[in-house]
Amino acid sequence: METCSLQEEEAQDGRQDALQMIAAKIIQRAWRRYVCREVFRHVQKLISHCNQQNPQTVLRTVNPREAKLLDSAAGVFIRFRLGGVTFPPRVYYKIFTYRPIVDVCASSPRDYHQLGRKKLLAQKSDPALNQTGRSGWYQRVENNNWRLFCCKVVGWNEQTEICADKRIDFHPSKLQRKQDVIKWKKRKKIEWLKRM
Repeated sequence: METCSLQEEEAQDGRQDALQMIAAKIIQRAWRRYVCREVFRHVQKLISHCNQQNPQTVLRTVNPREAKLLDSAAGVFIRFRLGGVTFPPRVYYKIFTYRPIVDVCASSPRDYHQLGRKKLLAQKSDPALNQTGRSGWYQRVENNNWRLFCCKVVGWNEQTEICADKRIDFHPSKLQRKQDVIKWKKRKKIEWLKRM
């Protein structure tokens, strides 16, 4: 009789220990979820606070050299985004303008320093001579990358810019640029469908 009651008590103790472990895991998961949400809300508040301030004052704390280049007449605003592979996410920024910008090199992208160029312009009637490659033409380079908002936290071997090596094949014709964008969107959609 006593051996049965001892075995039952041990079984109940084992069940209670298992239930306590399960309850502890549930509480720990809930606490971690709460902490992660609070960190995310804090980062969101910081970003919204920075969006309401003058871009020059926001940038002065992070990158004073670039902040000197900005003024209120430039019509500049800063966009923020979250990124990174680990949690908490890192904050990246990019500088934009809502004023028109003229790219002088894009209006005449040809390479005028080629020796045979003058001959080709003189002989426009022959279409075989007119078709040359665009090897020496102007090629737009994107210098406005997504940069890390706080570089002091990052180690020396970690990446501080996103899309830094992005080169854009710029065509002077607006129609051709639109067609290139349509082709790019189709290609991205096909890649996305293949991954599914």
